[in-house]
Amino acid sequence: MRSSAIVLFALVVGTVIAVFPPVLKPHARGPAGAARERIIFTVWGMPFEDRLFKDRYARGFEAVAPGVSVDYQRHADIRMKYNTWHAAGTGPEVMRVMVTDYHQMVESGMLEPLDSYIGGPGGLTDEQLNVFPPALLDALRIDGKLYALPEDSAQFGLYYNKELIDDYDAVHTDDPIGYPDATWDWARLRDAARRLTRRDAAGNVEIYGFDMDIWQWPFMSFFAQAGGRQWSDDGLTTLINSPAGVETLEFFRALVVDDGSWSPYFGLSQGTGPDSRFKNGKTALYMNGSWMVPNFELGAPDLDFAVAPLPHGRAPAILCGSCLWGISAHARHKETGWEMIRWLVEDDQAAAYWDTLRVAPPANLDVVNSDRFKQTSGVPKEGGTGYEVPPMPAARYPDRAAWLRYALNPLPETGKAPGFIPTSLYQRKLEDEIMAMLLAYLRAPDTTPPQQALDAVAASVHQHIDQDRAAKGLPPAIRPGTETPS
Repeated sequence: MRSSAIVLFALVVGTVIAVFPPVLKPHARGPAGAARERIIFTVWGMPFEDRLFKDRYARGFEAVAPGVSVDYQRHADIRMKYNTWHAAGTGPEVMRVMVTDYHQMVESGMLEPLDSYIGGPGGLTDEQLNVFPPALLDALRIDGKLYALPEDSAQFGLYYNKELIDDYDAVHTDDPIGYPDATWDWARLRDAARRLTRRDAAGNVEIYGFDMDIWQWPFMSFFAQAGGRQWSDDGLTTLINSPAGVETLEFFRALVVDDGSWSPYFGLSQGTGPDSRFKNGKTALYMNGSWMVPNFELGAPDLDFAVAPLPHGRAPAILCGSCLWGISAHARHKETGWEMIRWLVEDDQAAAYWDTLRVAPPANLDVVNSDRFKQTSGVPKEGGTGYEVPPMPAARYPDRAAWLRYALNPLPETGKAPGFIPTSLYQRKLEDEIMAMLLAYLRAPDTTPPQQALDAVAASVHQHIDQDRAAKGLPPAIRPGTETPS
């Protein structure tokens, strides 16, 4: 998802090594003259990502682990590849995993438990574990066990066009809007979106006050801010059709129908979608993920924009995603796989991830809260004209990256960080149903009552769960409030 939103990077190995020189630390190996171990390291993504994963990580680990040969593989359909390997009783030593696939992979026995490695010789100290945002580790614990460690923490934020807000405030000096920040709530967002919307004499939109792509992340973000929980404690009942879900859909409806500040886009984003509207200076407030920052910098270098944390509802919840590092349960050299994962989550490798891709902060609080997070190097094009990866000078940090710290650090008033990762054994099914529901509901928000739309989502998810349980020889789940299986 994030990869497709970024312009492809074309880098040569020499450039990457020069820009991101590996910090080599010795790791214990077998006796001198031992046979060379071959481990498999798998990722998905676009070709430009080889500059990090292959040249920085695979070759870098070989340099610090004498006797190890890393077979780097990038696959277009990584889920299919993992399933095929698992069926054949084999698998890679180091697997990059999507958090939405994590629970299903654990249930299927695809991932090696990591607790014995973490707590054993050559494991991680409490201090090293504490660099991970606690909410990320909590989301990964299944029956108290960890089967992967987080690589990053992509976030949803509120992009804003500074010039459009400045122009409005210059005219309305008695009641300015000001730039969004962490103090904004839903009411402030709605009011600003309404006031920033501009139409011509015929009623056609000239400036969109608010915009976002129609998919599951916006709904899940507002749902959590309204105090909603996606799942029951046992993970067999979705609570998406709770009052928080209704409140979320009603808020979306108000933006579209009552205020006219949001005109949902239902077509394919071929130069006319929400991201293009914002890039072309036609949108004042725009919700999207952290991965869009370098995209806008490359595609619209003169756009004066910044990003703020999402406006809060009852709770200051910030939806995050994550990529993970795991070991196949069938890997031949699991100890060496763990050794590479331990190396990958060290500060230097985490910092290199941010410095290279800048699409999501690393899942490392020491790096995120350090000066290393405040600027990135950029990778110049061959010939020295322009950049393949735009640099972020320190002067840009307040506008482009400072907002990312908010979700990952505890708030003084709650003691908890706002960031959360939605996970469940049936998370993919739920998110697919949310997406389909939103596409239908937002086309005619006055046609279907929110409760009815959400009940349909829950019914479909519950049917899927019970069918899956039946295939495993299990009875249908007993939903809360019922005495017999549904």
